[in-house]
Amino acid sequence: MRDGIKKILALDTSSVVSVACVTVSTEGVEVVAEAVTDSTTRHAEDLIPVCKQLLAQAGWERPDAVLVGEGPGPFTGLRVGIAAGQTLAFAWGIDAYGVCSLDGLAAQLLAESGLASDRAATDAEPVVTAALDARRRELYWASYARNGARVDGPHVTKPGELSAAYPVGGAGAGVRAEELAQAGIPVLAGTETTPVSAAYLARAWYAAGMPANPPVARYLRESDAVVPAAMQGRQR
Repeated sequence: MRDGIKKILALDTSSVVSVACVTVSTEGVEVVAEAVTDSTTRHAEDLIPVCKQLLAQAGWERPDAVLVGEGPGPFTGLRVGIAAGQTLAFAWGIDAYGVCSLDGLAAQLLAESGLASDRAATDAEPVVTAALDARRRELYWASYARNGARVDGPHVTKPGELSAAYPVGGAGAGVRAEELAQAGIPVLAGTETTPVSAAYLARAWYAAGMPANPPVARYLRESDAVVPAAMQGRQR
């Protein structure tokens, strides 16, 4: 456990807005307060009010660290989350750390499906793929072993390019269920609408030893924004 860090504000904007206040100790991670919105387009409007609400609910003046989901995800959502996390950390005089959002999703899928094993286990065979909607009829995905270790990814591909040897879970699996079925790729039942949970993001970070990595967005592909042809000649 990282010295001096007991209270963490975790947030993720790779799909919906998910925020959690958690405490960490040698016993593990305990959720004090958490909230998940149902919108994938109101990150800028929802994030800070939700953070304030949960800090008040937890009775915290400030946390000891901010943990931010790095994606993969859409440009706008990730920029909002990472910028907000860094700004809050700077204002409070604390550090901001980053973790792959799919690691948090996988931690939840493994725990709730009963596939999880002890982190110390050495079996590196993948047993589940965590997937989020990447639009353009594609998925952001990564595959994980029973101990939560990421063994492949993250990637962004068509659904049919995923392995059919183990199930896919997460909100992306629900959105692209038809394409996955056509490719013979199983879906982890009951997880088809599961977004990234900030609480499980914190659990994944804790299980990995709380690495001191600053948040860096994992976009995986170019922005959808296009500079109009009439303006391209003006760029320097």
